[in-house]
Amino acid sequence: MTALFRRLLGPAIDGLAPSLRAVHDEDDDQVWKGLAEIRASDNPFARLLCWIMRLPARGSGVPVTVRFERHGDAEHWHRRFGDRQYHSTLQIRNGRLIERMGPAANSFDVSVVDGALHMDLVGFRFLGVPLPRWARPACHAVEQGQDREFRFDIPVDLPLFGRVIHYRGRLERIDD
Repeated sequence: MTALFRRLLGPAIDGLAPSLRAVHDEDDDQVWKGLAEIRASDNPFARLLCWIMRLPARGSGVPVTVRFERHGDAEHWHRRFGDRQYHSTLQIRNGRLIERMGPAANSFDVSVVDGALHMDLVGFRFLGVPLPRWARPACHAVEQGQDREFRFDIPVDLPLFGRVIHYRGRLERIDD
């Protein structure tokens, strides 16, 4: 089956930097490792939400491992940031990328701009309930490739609470 991001983006995927195409346009399972910088809010509600979602804990130089698995029409991303793990399942629905993480489902518009992959959150469900625009998180995730590296930059904001978490880092593919 054609890779999920190839199905989502069509020929636009050819505009991605080579290391990003290696992540998103191949059918094989992959493991990438590197380091991240994680900034998280001091707000108790925001910290609780990050803990519930198993998002990364704050830190600098945090070891990261991401395993990308392809199964049928879905991808499974298994992430480990230090001692905290979380995973998500990605599928395409109505031309959008749907990412399921525990009790949440994120809906993203995905595009390629200047060799980078942009993922803009346009819908969010928690426990199956869709949140209106004014209440849902905001996220504009960007992935860039440089040489053999995969770089990610993921800020998440919540209305009334501001920045909940911002994690960024770089990964390199580990060949088996």
